[in-house]
Amino acid sequence: MAIARVTLTWNDPAIERIGMDEVRKLVTDMTRATYNRANILTPVRSGRLRSNNAFRTYAAGLTYRGEVYNNTSYAAAVHNGAEPRRIYAKPRPWKGGGALRFKVGGRVLFRKYVNWPGTKPRPWLATAMIQVAPQYGFIIDNEGPG
Repeated sequence: MAIARVTLTWNDPAIERIGMDEVRKLVTDMTRATYNRANILTPVRSGRLRSNNAFRTYAAGLTYRGEVYNNTSYAAAVHNGAEPRRIYAKPRPWKGGGALRFKVGGRVLFRKYVNWPGTKPRPWLATAMIQVAPQYGFIIDNEGPG
């Protein structure tokens, strides 16, 4: 009676490379899909916010990361909202002090400060990720780390 033998040898670097290639593809695809969805959801007044959406993917050791972000100076205030606050005029001692100037109902008004009501959050980046993640088999944990 003949005996058949099969020998399996693990090639750890090759297995790791195949695994990382699959992870890289999955993360890149999901990051690009999130970026595309974010572009659709971005609040638009002038188009500057939308045109500054960006994404990147990169390896960090055995981890592969994808980021969708916006570096516009006011992006965080639009995304996360802004608290109400008092806005003061800049001091201008050479002009006898500072004042805010604006028109209301055809009248020109000058004020030392105004009470700004703040803005509601419009989280287009987070919403895009929440909408895209299930298509790639991910579950979003709203609790965050820790």
